[in-house]
Amino acid sequence: MLHIITNPLVYSTLRAEISKSHFSESIIPDSIGRDLPYLQAVMKEGLRIFPPVAGLMSKQVPPQGDTWKGKFIPGGTKIGYCAWGIFRREDIWGSDAGEFRPERWLEIKGEKLKEMENALELIFGYGRW
Repeated sequence: MLHIITNPLVYSTLRAEISKSHFSESIIPDSIGRDLPYLQAVMKEGLRIFPPVAGLMSKQVPPQGDTWKGKFIPGGTKIGYCAWGIFRREDIWGSDAGEFRPERWLEIKGEKLKEMENALELIFGYGRW
């Protein structure tokens, strides 16, 4: 919410999109919200800037081990990652990775968008293993 109310362009763009949906209730149902691309971009960007996890996230490699990017990782190895760090990586999010900019989700297509979506899913425990 902070990034929406402190960014007039984001606020006005979001309001305009919601107004065009012709939905008059105070809470937008999921069935309508999924069809509002700017709203989706704002929610994804909000999760990216302020992930709802703190500290190190971890997963464990299956007992048989696995190969990732050409390297064998023994079974039982714990792999940890910092969500905040991943969501500020310029090679994934661009040189403005530290900024709240929902438009990044609408400007990118194809494999790069898939890379961003896969990175964002890490906060929900998705991903390998």
